[in-house]
Amino acid sequence: MVAFLVLLVVLVPTGYLIDTVVSNAAVQRGRVTASELADQWLEKMSNATTLTTLQNDISRDVLLTPTPVVIGGQPFSVWSHLEWADTGTSPSLCTSGNPPQVIRATITVKWSGQQMGETSIINPPYGTLVPGDGFLSIQIQGANAPAAPSDTANLINVGVNVTPQGGSTTTYNPDKYGCVYLEEPLGTYSVSLSSPAGGPTFVDWQEVLTPSQPSTQVVTAGLPAFVPAFHFDEAGTVTLIPGGSVPVATGMPISVSNGGNLQPSGTKVIVPAGGTAGTATLFPYSSAYSVWYGDCTTVSGVTQEMPSSPAVVTVTPQGSASVTITGLDTLALAITRSAGAFSAPPTATATTADAAAPGDGCPATAETYGLSAFSGSGSSYSDQTGILAQTYTVKVTDPTNSSVTSFSMQVGASGVVYNSTTYPYGTPVPVTVP
Repeated sequence: MVAFLVLLVVLVPTGYLIDTVVSNAAVQRGRVTASELADQWLEKMSNATTLTTLQNDISRDVLLTPTPVVIGGQPFSVWSHLEWADTGTSPSLCTSGNPPQVIRATITVKWSGQQMGETSIINPPYGTLVPGDGFLSIQIQGANAPAAPSDTANLINVGVNVTPQGGSTTTYNPDKYGCVYLEEPLGTYSVSLSSPAGGPTFVDWQEVLTPSQPSTQVVTAGLPAFVPAFHFDEAGTVTLIPGGSVPVATGMPISVSNGGNLQPSGTKVIVPAGGTAGTATLFPYSSAYSVWYGDCTTVSGVTQEMPSSPAVVTVTPQGSASVTITGLDTLALAITRSAGAFSAPPTATATTADAAAPGDGCPATAETYGLSAFSGSGSSYSDQTGILAQTYTVKVTDPTNSSVTSFSMQVGASGVVYNSTTYPYGTPVPVTVP
């Protein structure tokens, strides 16, 4: 028995050791094979016979082996990414402003959940310029502009969509510096960005998911045309929580500000009127956002619906945060049916009637919000709803006969004004329907 235990003590660690050695050897064999494949493809690209052969793959992630290469029973996939480069010290042509001199080639080999890459410089055959062509320089800057987004692993999968006037769109991928540098025929080009396929979500600094720069001219042969820089980084997700002691009217818009970053008025609507979104994706500014109900823009430095102390939230790339939004006034209604009992609870809506719009920065088109559910019985029902300070046309629908009763109310500075009487917030406003 003692001898058996001693044998186990010796054999078990030895077995683990052997297994580890075999596993490490397999990994090492895979890396050696991947390195050899990368070297072979780099050599093949270096010997490309025409510049066009290389140009077709500039600023693209290209699968070179649609059918994996099987070596020693292990399948390997080979990808390439080519970038224009120069021989100076600047890592990015988009920032150096120099015409390209060479091509930087990166070969990535993937196998069994692993990958490795090798990079080399290629001197293009017959020079770097096709006669009559120019260059298109597209730069992506992140939240820490002018630097590119810091998550380069996702940045290099961003879609950069380039469309010549009258032509079809081609999608490219930026390098780790956020640069796409293309040799193109002279003409007019539009450029837009999109998030990587499969995520994460990117958003630009004006909260646009697919920003664009239209009609960029490439006019001078041999020289770059610079597209205005995109500010595009990984979005943070904010959960929007209604605050206050009463239900919020349905369909309420939500806006944000972030210092002077949001143009042109300093505010952006992140949930439009009639929307039901419970979350929003926002650009990861280092400064905090202010968040409030409403969709009026800033006029003469004043935002009509923004409270003096709005809720604030900070957003980070791919981060999650939540914000509780308060600042609404309480509209309380006490509905009485003069013709007897209701057959079911009534329903009500409030439609904006802003005589000063759009001069006050608020939408000229009326917006309709749903008031909260009524409670009660017989001929008397009541409700309380959080709503913006505004003048409304309130409509009550009687389910007994489908009749609609309309009346005007103003949610103002000191309370709700109805029929020339002001009711303090939370005090039921008595309304009689036929």
